[in-house]
Amino acid sequence: MRPSTRNSRGGADEVAVLTYHALAAQAGELERRPAGTRLYVFTLDEFRRHLDHLAAEGFTTILMADFVQWHQGEAKELPERPIVVSFDDGHRSQAELALPELRQRGLKAIFFITAGRVGAGDWVTWDHVRAMRAAGMEVGSHTLTHPSPSTLAPDALRRELAESKRVLESGLGGAVDFVASPTGYDSRHFGRLAREVGYKAALQGVIGRNRRSTGLFALRRLVLKRSYGFELFCRLVDPVRRAYRPLRMRQALRNAARRAIGASAYEAIRSLVLKRRGD
Repeated sequence: MRPSTRNSRGGADEVAVLTYHALAAQAGELERRPAGTRLYVFTLDEFRRHLDHLAAEGFTTILMADFVQWHQGEAKELPERPIVVSFDDGHRSQAELALPELRQRGLKAIFFITAGRVGAGDWVTWDHVRAMRAAGMEVGSHTLTHPSPSTLAPDALRRELAESKRVLESGLGGAVDFVASPTGYDSRHFGRLAREVGYKAALQGVIGRNRRSTGLFALRRLVLKRSYGFELFCRLVDPVRRAYRPLRMRQALRNAARRAIGASAYEAIRSLVLKRRGD
């Protein structure tokens, strides 16, 4: 039986950012996704169930701009249960499957687009990105080519951040104020460089929720995986529970292992494990 947050207190002093990647119209499509990425693909029915749970439990989706205004003291109050829904990468399923579901329910979201992929293969087109903005959604940057920031020298990372902002703003004809770090392996330079090239806030890879005391260029999020299941999803979004803490501990252990054995060896082992598990 799923937990209910309807009678829980709190939540208005912190905000969770939920991060999705791609959707599949049918469960059978999951098998065609590469191992390693399949873990981050939800079926359309699963996504609908998530959105319906948020509505049933009284959550209000807010935009990153709303959060930043509150964080800076420009807005005194948040809704009782605020939450940010976000999407990384810019897979075309976000425009074709997720966007209609959000619009149907009157929900808001931010789409972090990998600028150099727009119009290629399975990624969104410029028409898709403009439709997101026209529907009242936010568009943010997910760098230019989706590298792991931890592998880049500061100058190369600056180019990824600055050029992606330029490309997206040129294509949209408007400002792109927010950026999300790709891959979950952050660079200690990411937040500083994001600020320097003109972003107003940056989401990084650390698991958790955000308060006014959280740095705007080191914002936390909850990257969702199908392996979590619906029950854990309900606990993660509950504004009282701290179900993300074990996930953050495991994340810290993974990052320590990656540093100890090196990025290449770690990724090779991870890919092998995921392939054997069928993820």
